[in-house]
Amino acid sequence: MTRALAGCAAPRRAVAWPAMRPALLALLALTVPATARAGVRVPADLAEVPGRHLATAPLPLAGPDQLPQTAARPHLLYVNFDGAVLRRGCGNDSRHDCSSLADLFHGYVGPFVGTEHRRVSIVQAVRKDLADFGVRTVITRPPAEQGYTMVLYGDLGTQTFAGVAPYIDCGNLWDNDTCFAGAFQGSNIGSTIILQEAAHTWGLEHVNAPFDNLHPFVAQATPSFLDRCNKIVANTDLVEVGGQCNLVHANFCEAGYQNSYRELLYLFGPAVPDTSPPTITITSPPDRSTHVLPVTIPLLGEMSDDLAPQYYDITITSAGKTLYEGEGYKLELALQDPPVGDYELKVRVVDDGGNPGEAAVRFTILPEGSEDPDTDTNPGEPETETEADDDAAGCRVARTPSDLRSLAVLLPLAWLARRRRPR
Repeated sequence: MTRALAGCAAPRRAVAWPAMRPALLALLALTVPATARAGVRVPADLAEVPGRHLATAPLPLAGPDQLPQTAARPHLLYVNFDGAVLRRGCGNDSRHDCSSLADLFHGYVGPFVGTEHRRVSIVQAVRKDLADFGVRTVITRPPAEQGYTMVLYGDLGTQTFAGVAPYIDCGNLWDNDTCFAGAFQGSNIGSTIILQEAAHTWGLEHVNAPFDNLHPFVAQATPSFLDRCNKIVANTDLVEVGGQCNLVHANFCEAGYQNSYRELLYLFGPAVPDTSPPTITITSPPDRSTHVLPVTIPLLGEMSDDLAPQYYDITITSAGKTLYEGEGYKLELALQDPPVGDYELKVRVVDDGGNPGEAAVRFTILPEGSEDPDTDTNPGEPETETEADDDAAGCRVARTPSDLRSLAVLLPLAWLARRRRPR
């Protein structure tokens, strides 16, 4: 599949690539400037490079009795940002990093080199498009016995495509496929590649509908799975064909058409509610710590969840008053010179499923010039060790502006998020 962006040349007509078995491959290619990609080497103008036409073929369905049933639990889509050494000779098995395309990548896919923030943004964009279906997106490898589709999102080496799937699995008869997506930094482009390659392994084909995730070109910035019948096409030239998985497509459309939304709903059922609450661990400041003015106190915390990472609604209160409301996938705030007194801050986080988690931290602020009792050394312990511990705690030593360059601060008792959710 080729996706052309505004201002980029569309690729020329593809030519056959005899080195691979065309009947086993489903191709997604993306025309973008090389500077738009991280860790993936793609020519700036694919129009000057002979394309690789990789024909697609379905895995056969013997009859109506083999049509899939609604899953009793969510299917897992594992987006692997860490790369993998691919195994040959064991089919396409996500649980063991097996791929029939291993030789295409010389047996290795490199990791995604983008920031943690980029990873979360890409995953959240994928989850948005799958929100109505019984599919959950994770970035930690699930247990082998659970089964999952894996998309390796990383450095694919020198390729003229942005992603590839091993075949179109009509009816998703095999739950543990491995497919590939190039490491784009943009969450919308990245999520579309991930979703299309995964969708090929679930039995969905290309369609001539610019707003659908299965369209071969990026005609819109934010496509989705459309709830309407769209004409199936064979390639990036939008050649109309009769379709390969009509035993499933025909449940919702006439032959040669596909309803991406209804088909995913049929394969995986409706979304399964998330009922697992998150937990939050406050790592700074230490509980019951003491601080002497002037001081900037980092308020840091980590969220744990079965669907982590994700963005959480964060609320911070003290003595019944709300000090901060915002969003983030972790707690990264700062308190600048709060008034003298004793404090108990309560941090409440709510995940996308509406499940809350809470934690609290207590600390004391002393007037300028006061002696900090926490700086006293214990008998028998070298003073240098105590000072090192204080430095590591991040709250009882003077901080230079460079030490706090990543933390935003407001005066007096106010909080500011370091990052906001991408829109």
